[in-house]
Amino acid sequence: MRILQACSFAPGGWHSDDWMLVKSARWDWMGSWEQQDDHICNQVPKDAGPEDLIPTGPRAPETYASMLCREELPEDVVVQVTTSFDYRMAPLVVLAAEPGVDRKGRLEYREHFEVVIFDQGINLWHHVYMQGRPVWHRAAYSRFELEPKMRHVLEVERKGRELRTRVGDREIGCWLETLPRARYAGITGCEGVNRFYDFKVFVR
Repeated sequence: MRILQACSFAPGGWHSDDWMLVKSARWDWMGSWEQQDDHICNQVPKDAGPEDLIPTGPRAPETYASMLCREELPEDVVVQVTTSFDYRMAPLVVLAAEPGVDRKGRLEYREHFEVVIFDQGINLWHHVYMQGRPVWHRAAYSRFELEPKMRHVLEVERKGRELRTRVGDREIGCWLETLPRARYAGITGCEGVNRFYDFKVFVR
């Protein structure tokens, strides 16, 4: 194993200058991160209940925070994070092509791939940007129980057109002819309180 990038999200374990904040094209919202004792978490509205923050909740957009490590990736790569979530969802690893820029000059996702865990398992989402708007579909999924407020190690491996995802003793894989060349890897917190404790990129 050859480690390309590694950091702890404890205070002093990472540097914000090494990362790019990127917004979703779905909302006019640029989220941010809060530093805690041994991790970072996405900012969420303090006056909202857990059910307000899930995808069908009225304040879901206000939970979104995402960033990409500035160092570019080789084509075949493994990304690993330790993460946890409250209530139901949904921390994720993102593999992204070059971000675009919105009308306000903010970095904004174009084509990217999300590997998301939540209390009912894992989803793999492929996002594209067509005719000025975001479009996405679920490329694969697996259903199993994941406990909230527990640490989970999420590993995403790209090898050619194959994407393999592992969490605990579970593994899911898919083959995608259209899998984009991922230039960057990063993390996203959304749809609830998400914690990230570390981040590692390596090649086997």
